[in-house]
Amino acid sequence: MSGIRFQHRILLGLALAWAAAFAVAQGSEKAAIDAIRLPAGLSAATADLRIGGAIRGGSAVLLDAAAVKTFPARSFTCVDPWDGKEHRFVGALLSDIMYRVGIDESVTRITIFAKNKYSIPIRRSDYEKFGYILAWMMDGDLFAEDKATKNRGTFIIAINFAKYPELDPQLYKHQLVWQACEIIAE
Repeated sequence: MSGIRFQHRILLGLALAWAAAFAVAQGSEKAAIDAIRLPAGLSAATADLRIGGAIRGGSAVLLDAAAVKTFPARSFTCVDPWDGKEHRFVGALLSDIMYRVGIDESVTRITIFAKNKYSIPIRRSDYEKFGYILAWMMDGDLFAEDKATKNRGTFIIAINFAKYPELDPQLYKHQLVWQACEIIAE
């Protein structure tokens, strides 16, 4: 009997050590995101992305592409439901960006606006749980600089459908906003 208790204590100790390491990693990741400097002096004309609504300070935050690229880059490969082809996307977690600009705890959704006037609300629980990214690159090419992807703008919203097969691409593809230029936290 004491052997089983010993094994349980070992397993409990390992579980607690893993949980502590995970919490430290999460804390250091948040600290790294907190350390990201948001640009000052951008205007609506020089910014690539405006974030407003229920955020700390109440004033909109303006970001350029360089500022967005200072966030930890994430990448994944999945089939894009718009063209049916597999692509590699690179960008920053939408949740990291919203955390850094100071999204209010009460926010339950954000609305993404595109330069072409398209907009769609996205539940906070979805973009946090499924790791949506604000992508600036596809297949190694920056959207704004590649002729084949220039119509997608500087940023797009990308979802890793390969990692989350429970997300039906036909239902969620409308959240893959091209030409993303504004986010309003609601």
